[in-house]
Amino acid sequence: MGIQLDRVINENYEKLNTVDQHILQFVQANLESCKKMNIADLARHCSVSTATILRTAQKLNFSGYSEFKYFLRSDSAENAEVLNLIEILNQDISQTTKLFLQNSQVLDICRLIEQSSRIYAYGTGQGQRLMLQELARCFLNVNKNIVIIPTHTELKIVKKYMRPDDLLFVASWSGNIEKYRETLLNLSLMKIPLVSVTTMSNNELAEISAYNLYYQSTAVNKEMNINRSSYLTLHLVLHLLYDQYINYLNQPEDSSHA
Repeated sequence: MGIQLDRVINENYEKLNTVDQHILQFVQANLESCKKMNIADLARHCSVSTATILRTAQKLNFSGYSEFKYFLRSDSAENAEVLNLIEILNQDISQTTKLFLQNSQVLDICRLIEQSSRIYAYGTGQGQRLMLQELARCFLNVNKNIVIIPTHTELKIVKKYMRPDDLLFVASWSGNIEKYRETLLNLSLMKIPLVSVTTMSNNELAEISAYNLYYQSTAVNKEMNINRSSYLTLHLVLHLLYDQYINYLNQPEDSSHA
């Protein structure tokens, strides 16, 4: 059943008589077949005249049957794309959760969060920074202040004051650090603990970081070079970390703080 077709029918429902409703119910129930039918075929299946089919299409604000048929084809294609994207997103969510549960470093990262004097977070793009801001908001609930570093310039300034008992999260989609390589390598040499948050791939950011969190994001619009789901799964892995930290704090002293 076409989502857009449902919308058009609902918007024009008061115009439709029982014959119109009968025709449209047939179309909804046989969408794949109807998008291939000419007006005579549809009229025969619905036991009405071609003029009746035309009037029904016009009541839905289409100029004629050809425009109505084109709309049916487009609606079907759009629905297929939406369903495909939903399936990809479900896979990304499932895989991101799996990667987190299998990550042997999560407990160590929780210990670092608890023990660090200062915690910083840097996102290589605006979307990553927004997700880190949400992480910082959550951690205020457990009296942990995460300082969001807004730009590379500020990162270079803050670097001068970082110490080995501090902690830095760096979130990126690709893990490409060409613009930030020198700064991040210097931090690594200074023994500042780095936690990379990237997609599951071989990337330089993950390689130079002592600790890694991974998320999966595969729904990419290749023509526009835009990723449609990365912020959702990035948010997911960061929220899973927050939930795990709460669990860590609630565990017995001898098992979580050893």
